[in-house]
Amino acid sequence: MNAHTDLDLTDGLMLAEPPAPAEQSPVAGLVRAMRGRMRMAGFAAAMLAPALATGGYLSGVKLYDGSAILRVFPKESNILYRSGDDSVLKTFDSFVKAETTSVASNPVMARAHAALTAQWPALTDGMTTRDLAGSIEIKRNDSLITLNTKSRDAGFAASKVNAVIAAYLNLQAETESARSTVRLTELQTREASLQARQADIRRRTLDVGGEYGIEALGKAHVEKVTQIDALSERRAEIEATLAAMRTKSGESSADMSDNEIMRSTLLDRALADLNFDRAKREADLSTLLLRYPDHTTIVQDMREQIAVLDRAMADRREQIKVLGQTGALTDTSGGNAEASLAEIAALLDKVTAQLANVRIEARELNGKRAELAALKEEADDVRKLLEETSSALEVIRLEAGSALPGYSVILSPATIASEPTEDSAKMLAAAGLGAGGILPFALALVIGLMSGRVRHSDALARFAHLVPVLRVSRRKGGGDADRLRNALQLHPLRQSHPAGKARVITFTRLDRGAPAAPSLALAHSFAAAGTRVLLIDADLSGTGITQSLGMAQTPGWREALLGQTVAPVAMTDGLAVLPLGYDPRLTDTNTGIAAIRHALAGLTDGHDLILICAQSSGDSLMSELLLSASDLGLADVAPSDRKGAIAAHVQALDSLPRQGGGFVFNHALRGDPGLPA
Repeated sequence: MNAHTDLDLTDGLMLAEPPAPAEQSPVAGLVRAMRGRMRMAGFAAAMLAPALATGGYLSGVKLYDGSAILRVFPKESNILYRSGDDSVLKTFDSFVKAETTSVASNPVMARAHAALTAQWPALTDGMTTRDLAGSIEIKRNDSLITLNTKSRDAGFAASKVNAVIAAYLNLQAETESARSTVRLTELQTREASLQARQADIRRRTLDVGGEYGIEALGKAHVEKVTQIDALSERRAEIEATLAAMRTKSGESSADMSDNEIMRSTLLDRALADLNFDRAKREADLSTLLLRYPDHTTIVQDMREQIAVLDRAMADRREQIKVLGQTGALTDTSGGNAEASLAEIAALLDKVTAQLANVRIEARELNGKRAELAALKEEADDVRKLLEETSSALEVIRLEAGSALPGYSVILSPATIASEPTEDSAKMLAAAGLGAGGILPFALALVIGLMSGRVRHSDALARFAHLVPVLRVSRRKGGGDADRLRNALQLHPLRQSHPAGKARVITFTRLDRGAPAAPSLALAHSFAAAGTRVLLIDADLSGTGITQSLGMAQTPGWREALLGQTVAPVAMTDGLAVLPLGYDPRLTDTNTGIAAIRHALAGLTDGHDLILICAQSSGDSLMSELLLSASDLGLADVAPSDRKGAIAAHVQALDSLPRQGGGFVFNHALRGDPGLPA
């Protein structure tokens, strides 16, 4: 059986529908990312973990504890067992809190720092008062004040606490003698100030009110307000009368008077009707009171109705009064109209002036009354403060012998510790050992998840429904060429291949360069199987098989694309090679599909298989044209290739060749799942 017959064994077969990819757990992805890295990560962990553990053990420190206890005793006995009045207990509790704050105060820490500097000059070098305060923990528990500190030197830890206690007791003794005197002086100064302020308030009260008090000023102000209301009503009546007289003639005065008399008559009749209605409702109310109590709803409603009638009658009486006054003002039947207008205008000016004067007087009275009220309130406040100050002075004079509710004593001084309370060496060693054991594996996992390179052949499984993986090999230089040849002969075809026509297979390198060694090995394998093979070097970069075979100056593929007749170079029985050629006129950008097909058509005679070694489609424009003119496209993939370059080339490898394409995974790492068992 010849090679051409072997290649046609699968004619008419179709690619089967790819199976649905099995769902994988996230753990499987993590295991795949760690494949091939476990040994290196384990070796790094074995080296790093002891180093970190040793560093942690050596960097650990031993800390010694220094602690002391102060107790505050109350001066009054049995304060914890009193019932009813807990004011003494609250005072003592506040005193303990104050003493705790005093122990941690800056003056105490400054004295302690000075004492430590003189006693421990080497250990206190660079230590400030703030550092000393931060290194000592001061807590309060009922009447106990505890001081705790830690240091690498046991004697220094005890000295720090004892220095703070000594500074606190000395400062307390110094301030105890001056405390009572200072309090008395402050309160006496405050009492004298309040008395002077009280005298000043009395003087200001006399200056503002004079011979009148705040009650008299209030009564006078009310009277002035009443005068303002009366003058305002009088002024409004005069202005209305003056406006009416100026707008109407003298002859209409009698008519106006008649109209006012008529209105008064009507109002009088209405008042009489309201009075009659009120009398009826009074009678009804008397009847209701015989039946119902006074607080019932019906009785209250009747009283409300009578009150409404009273208000209406009062309004009618006021209207009749106003009409009477207006008629008196407008009665000009017996006099001169101009004289009456002048008199009324003069009266208006007089009333206006009186109103202005009364308002000024009322404002002055109101201002004095407000000022006197403020002074009275201030005087009350000063009196209360003066009474409180006097009471405090009496208390201080009586308690001069026992000004404070308690006193502090040392219950337990600090002693030098014999054993450290904390030893971080073992803890740091364990932490370093754990971190050194975990960190290499974590870094390896992160590198595996973040890597953009293909590492194992199963990374190509997501493209298997378009471009299957035909062969996985660990050998360099295109090893396992015979197995790849068998896989190509058994590869299913999408459509029937014409009988007697040579097969065209384009071999590309996806990431970079051209697969020179694999394509040459595959050509030798087909030739050894009895297939007449033509190997074409189409790598325009000049790094293909032409250089390795020493045919740099031999006419070849470039000249064939330019229409020249080129004879391939026979290598062995059944294998011929067409080198790249040397004509500089042919470049990657001036090559067309017609020239490629014409050149391939002129090279098919006498050959069963044409194997083209081409560049990656990302590096050469001619590679895609070669794939479109081929029956099958092969892509050489290695673990160092980029995933993005493979994904970008898959679509072209699947759609451009007539029979599709396939992956050849070379240089596989040990343990690759695609390697044959």
